[in-house]
Amino acid sequence: MSLGMNLTDSLRVLFIQSLGATVFQISMVVSITGMAGTLLRVPSGIFSDRYGRREIIVASILMSVSPPLLYTLSRGWEQLIPWGIVYSTAFAFYMPSRMAIVADFTTVENRTKVYSMMGIAWPLGGMIGPTVGGFLQSTHGWNVVFYVASVLFVVCLVPSLLLPKMPKHRLEDSKELHVGSDSNLSLAFIRPLLAFIILNLFLGLGIGTSNNITPLYLTERFNVSTADVGLFISVGFGLTTILCQIPGGILAERFGRKRFIAVCLALEPFLFIFWTFVDNPLVLLLIQMGVNALWSMTWPSMMSLLMDCAPGSKRGVTSGFTQMGVMLGFTVGPTVGGYLWETMGMASPYFASALFFALCLPIIPFIARGRVLPSR
Repeated sequence: MSLGMNLTDSLRVLFIQSLGATVFQISMVVSITGMAGTLLRVPSGIFSDRYGRREIIVASILMSVSPPLLYTLSRGWEQLIPWGIVYSTAFAFYMPSRMAIVADFTTVENRTKVYSMMGIAWPLGGMIGPTVGGFLQSTHGWNVVFYVASVLFVVCLVPSLLLPKMPKHRLEDSKELHVGSDSNLSLAFIRPLLAFIILNLFLGLGIGTSNNITPLYLTERFNVSTADVGLFISVGFGLTTILCQIPGGILAERFGRKRFIAVCLALEPFLFIFWTFVDNPLVLLLIQMGVNALWSMTWPSMMSLLMDCAPGSKRGVTSGFTQMGVMLGFTVGPTVGGYLWETMGMASPYFASALFFALCLPIIPFIARGRVLPSR
């Protein structure tokens, strides 16, 4: 799934630009299509809890097959919007179930490590996809990129059908959280959930404001090819994330998960500000690697903290709520970045990203989890 998605998503702003869109119009397409996925994150989590993780994952893969094929028929950037909405909807159903199914079959003691190991698979697609997509576009054009992506989604159906079904019987909420009453359970569950949603919103804005701008920034400032941009993203995001997942989980367990998250996010604003003063693409690549390394190293800790405080029967909807926060940031961020680009210059989205990451820091103390029994 990650490989298919990164073949197209990592370079989609350049495809939209090739259809005649301005930077702000590109940002609007990304935001409008992403809004559908944002709004459906919570319902998809509810469906995951009610109908099963595997069933929702299979349905989402089936939905993801057709949009790339329909992209090839588009002759104007406006025509991409309906297909992009379907595509965004498919991944809105996929992601909460993907996160929750890991928690269903892990314990509190090994959850962070398992998330860090599972986290390697997604950035592996992020490492290969942009490079392959950039190469295919440079040698065969955009249509071949989308054909290959659709084939990859079809292939994903085979392992998805082999996934284990969700356990029939779950422990009661009182076994998940060591609390003495329903009111305590509500407080132990809702307070960190709200903190996670707000934190993920600022994280999504921090990444989303500049992430979709970066391919345009590289082509405008350094006149690089699509293949070069794909390689930049593959190394700056995919390879970096793979190298950092397991160390991130180990360091978080050693020094404390919340403390580790705070240190990583506190360093991010400095990298975004430094980006604006650099005039060398190789140095920018190192900065991009630093940004994504610090961000991705927080994933195992954040997911394990979140699932620790979520009752087993509510893991899907909990994942949906928090992903809605980050997706809202990814949805609004591109519009913010595109507007700043056209009104204040190409460096301004990176200053905005620095601000959004700084706003994450006051939220971190509130993501404390409930006390979970060691058996879980």
